[in-house]
Amino acid sequence: MREALDRVVQLGTGGLVVIADREVVAPIIAAGFELNSPFTPQSLAELCKMDRAVVVDEGLKTILYANAHLVPDPNIPSAETGTRHRVAEQTAKQIERPVIAISEERKKITIYYKSWRYELKDPLALSSQASQALLILDRYRRELHELLTELAPMEFERKVPLDHVAMVVQKAVQMIHLEEELKDLFVELGKEGKLLKHQLRGLMRGVRETLKLVVLDFRKAQDRPVEEVIGEILALDPEEVLVPEVILKTLGYSEDELESPVPSRGFRLLSKIPRLPPSIIERLVEELGSLDQIERANRRQLQRIKGIAETRARAIKSGLARLRNRYISGGLER
Repeated sequence: MREALDRVVQLGTGGLVVIADREVVAPIIAAGFELNSPFTPQSLAELCKMDRAVVVDEGLKTILYANAHLVPDPNIPSAETGTRHRVAEQTAKQIERPVIAISEERKKITIYYKSWRYELKDPLALSSQASQALLILDRYRRELHELLTELAPMEFERKVPLDHVAMVVQKAVQMIHLEEELKDLFVELGKEGKLLKHQLRGLMRGVRETLKLVVLDFRKAQDRPVEEVIGEILALDPEEVLVPEVILKTLGYSEDELESPVPSRGFRLLSKIPRLPPSIIERLVEELGSLDQIERANRRQLQRIKGIAETRARAIKSGLARLRNRYISGGLER
């Protein structure tokens, strides 16, 4: 659809496009041609050369009508002065479906839906905006990487400051919020955003999983569902996300606890041990309580936990030893 609309702008003809199924739009069509032909960008752009509306079904598969004369209720209020845009606004309010008006003179595309109005941006401006956002996201990812690299030795030493936990959560949440903004831009860009989408997927790989694991490691109340905690954190205003006390309050900590270091339960670091299922990690934490206690446990103690035989116990011990050596020795977070 974005390609079709851009073609109409390039042709300089203007146009009016209704996205609605036949039974919804038919009552306000006074005249026109019933087509029932496949929707393609080329065909829609050519049909927009006629003065009246083109109707496309809600699945964007079929062009139902061309040169359709729309007669919405004239009593429906409209702030538009041009005939095409006024009809578009009134139609959108009456049938509660998207209606798109393309201005012939201004070469602008305006979408109406119910009482909502939105003017599409130029694809080049959108691409530039998305590229800038991706650069910021790349910086955020590097900052998150550094914070996680600093976090690991603290976890092994049982001295994790809560303000550092808050910074990790803040950075992950900032990335997720920016991802949502970019997804909106990509919808508007259409196919032009394909390469940028690929870059976004690469930059966001593992971020939501990391946030979940950090919340599992440091939320105070273990009986509170992790999804509920994350949902509350993601619902915070951008300004609130920047306040460590707000993040930590969401994790369950009171103000008088903010200065005390806390131990890690070990979910995040244990997830780095190859072939260690999440169910086993959960059982380990449930039985032993913290990363420190899991690291201190000998193989025989580990084997008492359901699902852990000698081979897996050995893998857990050697895996934690490698991680400790990597991070305490200043290795990079992977």
